Amino acid sequence: MENKDIKALADRIYAEYSHLFPSLYPDIPLNTPMLNATLKKLKQNIDEDQLPGIMQRVELELAKRVSLSWKNYGTIAILLHYNYPEEDLVPVSLQRVIDLTRSLPNFNDTEMPDDEVINAIIYTWIGLRDEESYFEGDDNGD
Repeated sequence: MENKDIKALADRIYAEYSHLFPSLYPDIPLNTPMLNATLKKLKQNIDEDQLPGIMQRVELELAKRVSLSWKNYGTIAILLHYNYPEEDLVPVSLQRVIDLTRSLPNFNDTEMPDDEVINAIIYTWIGLRDEESYFEGDDNGD
């Protein structure tokens, strides 16, 4: 599926489910039935094995649009993962994560976050890296 199709999906979902945005939860409120219904409305036929990849791309597109606060740590982690793929997460400081988060164009929270929130962002970001087999190339046998 082309980027323009992903943007069209995100546009439609954002418009039809605007009551869900911004989310009170850590992650983007996107689910399979919502995506399937929107695909059907846009007359997009896809193979079922393509659905996870499309879901991920639409989620990223939505994450770029919604107004974010510290409570949206899952969405923040997705954007940091996308925007800073080379960031070394082993020595990353809490202040570095705060600075990177505040640099996101759709981040609007002026409060100072609790350490638990920053740690949740870091752990979620590490989890995203793990999903992409970040450590797969490690030949140390560890």
